[in-house]
Amino acid sequence: MTNNQLSTVTHKDFFNSPAVKAKFQEVLKGKENEFVASLLSIVTNNKLFARASNQSIMTAAMKAAVLNLPIEPSLGQAYIVPYGQEAQFQLGYKGLLQLAQRSGKYKSITTGIVYKSQFISYNPLFEELEIDFTQPQDEVVGYFASFKLINGFEKLTYWTKEQAEAHGKRFSKTYSKGPWSSDFDAMAQKTLLKQIISKYGPLSIEMEQAIVADNETENEKAAPIDVTPQETESLDDVLGNPTVSESESVENPQEAAEESQNKVAVSKTETTTPKVDKETGEILGGEQGELFKELEELM
Repeated sequence: MTNNQLSTVTHKDFFNSPAVKAKFQEVLKGKENEFVASLLSIVTNNKLFARASNQSIMTAAMKAAVLNLPIEPSLGQAYIVPYGQEAQFQLGYKGLLQLAQRSGKYKSITTGIVYKSQFISYNPLFEELEIDFTQPQDEVVGYFASFKLINGFEKLTYWTKEQAEAHGKRFSKTYSKGPWSSDFDAMAQKTLLKQIISKYGPLSIEMEQAIVADNETENEKAAPIDVTPQETESLDDVLGNPTVSESESVENPQEAAEESQNKVAVSKTETTTPKVDKETGEILGGEQGELFKELEELM
């Protein structure tokens, strides 16, 4: 069957064709039949995939296959989701945890849901989240992610549910139709985990590939407003840097003016680089006059 013929056949015939199975076999090494069966189950059980091209489904599925992540939605490691006339790969938080564990660089890594009755406090300065797990699980108010590396470095962060919702609506093109709609808590945890790992954690090649592929599903083009909670770097950031009064900042206006002129003068001399004859050491051309002119203005 030619490539043109493959592009017009049904999803079932396309993925059962020897040519397509051979492609998956190259990557999955004997697990291709199980993977293709899962893929066909996902595609045939969601009518929104009827408009998606075979090639886009193949591309999305291959991203999961290369990462060796199962695509059954119940496992939460990777998803194939419809978007218009295309299918797209979407990483699950359990898949990201799996890839981090494979890297061998993380001593522990976790993410979780925070309930209203359990939440006590969160201190972003010292990254301290206090939760009372003895209380019942009621209304979801937030999510946390944390990791500790083999070398002892550790990081923790917390988002409210509102922050997770704002991020999903702003970034995800499949927010109303994909896993954000069907499994919001899992996607919120994935997003928070991805944020903290991308900023502070070591990334294996697999982790980089997974995050890049996942970001392609999200709308990163418009440089949107970052809803990530700001990490506080020092006590000055929390207390606020003390402001200097006008009397303190300009005790001697004349000295300030002279100092400003000197700074400008230094800047001019530093940015003017004359051409010099390598044999004689003489400054060449009109640039010599320009340099002297600037020096005269400084005197």
